[in-house]
Amino acid sequence: MMIQIKGRIPLTIYPTFWLFAALIGYWNSQSFVGTLVWIGIIFVSVLFHEFGHALTALTFKQNPRIELVALGGLTYHEGGGILPFWKQFLIVFNGPLFGFILVIVASLLLQIPSLAEGIIGVILSLTRVVNLFWTVVNLLPVMPLDGGQLMRIVFEKLFGAKGLRYAMIASLSIALLFSLFFFLMQQFLIGALFFLFAFQSYDLIRKTRHFSETDRSDDLREELAELEISLQTGQKQQAKALCEKILSRAKEGVIFETATQYLAFLKYEERDFKEVYKLLSSIKEELGAEAVCLLQKAAFEQKDFSLVRELAGTCFQTLPTVETALRNAYAHAQLKDVIPTLGWIQTARDEGLDNLKETLANPLFDPVRQDHSFQEFLHTL
Repeated sequence: MMIQIKGRIPLTIYPTFWLFAALIGYWNSQSFVGTLVWIGIIFVSVLFHEFGHALTALTFKQNPRIELVALGGLTYHEGGGILPFWKQFLIVFNGPLFGFILVIVASLLLQIPSLAEGIIGVILSLTRVVNLFWTVVNLLPVMPLDGGQLMRIVFEKLFGAKGLRYAMIASLSIALLFSLFFFLMQQFLIGALFFLFAFQSYDLIRKTRHFSETDRSDDLREELAELEISLQTGQKQQAKALCEKILSRAKEGVIFETATQYLAFLKYEERDFKEVYKLLSSIKEELGAEAVCLLQKAAFEQKDFSLVRELAGTCFQTLPTVETALRNAYAHAQLKDVIPTLGWIQTARDEGLDNLKETLANPLFDPVRQDHSFQEFLHTL
């Protein structure tokens, strides 16, 4: 059951947090009581760490919230605009700092003889070890650990928008090295965890390869959010105006590509195929699946049959319809590719095309009509 605690810093605890804490506890103690002790230590340690992030964010007039999830905790903060780099750095850094404070507090309490013995002494010793270990590991320059976030902030300060990519590449390389090291040491669980971190870094590199300086603009982000709300509420003219406004300011980057695709869909509804073709062909390699199909339709209308052929397989995987198969067949026929033409005709037939003879009479098939293979196909009907 998910636990939600409201307040100045809202806290959400997911069931998976308790599950993973219990698994770690049992792994290390092999007993019921030991598992409960470990759950308590993990809960206090993670929460204290996340409060380091959250309280610092609150100091900078942000609105933080904390979530405790399977592999630890997450602190989110929202406020007006992007914070200066030094404030971002402190928010991230103070999580590990609070963890280290727990190490110091546990060490000082262990100096008191009455607290250093019995179950309290065990709890304090474990608290010190757990937080020292996690503080050191968490400061490794690997995303999504705090050390990786600190590296990202420093790189973005030094290199601008490219710094994000540099940080991801460094994170990927370091995570792979740690993963290999722990696998060789037969620490397979930790090795698998760092391999997961490496994969996450790779995925971020792929998703942010066109991240640009304009993507850091608060104004552009707000306009993109407003644009998406306009689309969701059916205010298409307002959405169109916002697309054009964004594209007048952003010439590259993720926001630019997103607004371009939105505008293309709006132009398609106006049957402005020429503009759709112009918009989408300029960012062909970055399109989502639906936008690829839209580009193929526009390319067909603009008689760019080579592009239609190039996108044929991808579009049919996304939209396996009679219309898509016939468009592919027409394009291949115009390019005098007889065998693929016949293949796509058969595909359209399999998808439910019922007026085949009438369809084959279409002049678009004229470039291959006299071909021996095409004629044989006609005779089989």
